[in-house]
Amino acid sequence: MNLRRLDLNLLVIFDALMAERHVTRAAQRVSLSQPAFSNALARLRHYLKDDLFIRRPAGMVPTPRALELAPHIHAALLALEHALDQPAFDPATMTRVFTLETNDYLVSMVMPQLMQRLAAIAPGVNVRVVPPNARAAFERLDAREVDFALGGFGAIPERYAVAVIQDNEFSCLMDRKHPLARGKLDLVRYAAAKHLLITPRGDPTGFVDLSLAEHGLMRRVALTVNHFSVVPAIIANSDLIVTLPKRMADQYAPLYQLAQRASPVPTPVAYSHIQLLWHRRSSGQAAMTWFADLLLEVLGATHAPPGSVDAVRQPATRRAST
Repeated sequence: MNLRRLDLNLLVIFDALMAERHVTRAAQRVSLSQPAFSNALARLRHYLKDDLFIRRPAGMVPTPRALELAPHIHAALLALEHALDQPAFDPATMTRVFTLETNDYLVSMVMPQLMQRLAAIAPGVNVRVVPPNARAAFERLDAREVDFALGGFGAIPERYAVAVIQDNEFSCLMDRKHPLARGKLDLVRYAAAKHLLITPRGDPTGFVDLSLAEHGLMRRVALTVNHFSVVPAIIANSDLIVTLPKRMADQYAPLYQLAQRASPVPTPVAYSHIQLLWHRRSSGQAAMTWFADLLLEVLGATHAPPGSVDAVRQPATRRAST
């Protein structure tokens, strides 16, 4: 390929559209009008003899050729930017959007403190949260659809940096008038109660059921939901109890005047960690390093002190049903 015939600005166009998957947003990202951006995309399609992006209801979907080119083009642009311009990094003047994939439990745990911190130290930074979906977080990180993924992901491929956050205690919540709010909460009384099951993936049982079965016990799951945020309003003034991470129970109990008891079911090791992932190709970017450290500080990470982008790598299984 003769690079002298290629306008290298077209690679910036490509990189922006790969990140945004939307022509208008990509045009805004590179400070072009939409017609000018579309014209540049047409030139690049002609030069590479590929459609590169196909318009679909969900946005501009990259072709296999575009997906093949994307990591190389992005890496080359980053290398050029790093070589030609290395300004001092200043969060106070930065304007950027960071995209984070996570569930509503972790949103409620992270966002209040994170947004307070950003307002104080980086007022130009915006955060976009997207929920997990059928596509693996790994694919989204590879395609640069998200900057970070927060949750439980099991064994992590070497192309990702990962930080591990301890989250190994569970509590039970119930209405203050519930019989289990008083007296000893043993496994027999616990199993006899009517339970609310939180199952983000729709599983009919969780680790609680496996633990009870080991003791010859079975519980009744009277209600199953797939979001944490609806739980306290359901539990209040009901005869249901729920088992959920202590971080969330500590937050909900005083707000909804609920009784909180330590769970009689021990937390399996597989449920004892949360993982924060980002792609290693981003590790050289000061902004990514800074935001990762800020997230870890807010989360109270135990294995990734601020300033360390390449954090501890430990396997943990996906946080699922309780």
